[in-house]
Amino acid sequence: MELSVFVLEMCFIILSLLCYPLPLKGNPNASPFPSNFLFGTASSSYQFEGAFLTDGKGLNNWDIFTHKPGNIADGSNGDIAVDHYHRYQAIIVLKQLR
Repeated sequence: MELSVFVLEMCFIILSLLCYPLPLKGNPNASPFPSNFLFGTASSSYQFEGAFLTDGKGLNNWDIFTHKPGNIADGSNGDIAVDHYHRYQAIIVLKQLR
């Protein structure tokens, strides 16, 4: 679980640094991207939910793949992941504090 929190924190730090506006060639409004460039992100439920075999949740392809020895170099899997399944109530409280 600690590794998941660390990875999430690192993602936020990297994203914050990437989004920090840096002036290019002395022009604070310059950008290396075209004006019509759209940024996008993606994630999967496997990366966030966790809850391996909880409340009747069945196996998915990633559960099977990551539990087979030798498929993942360090043997990690998404059994806990970010554990949104068990932490969603705390996330709601945090969003209400904004």
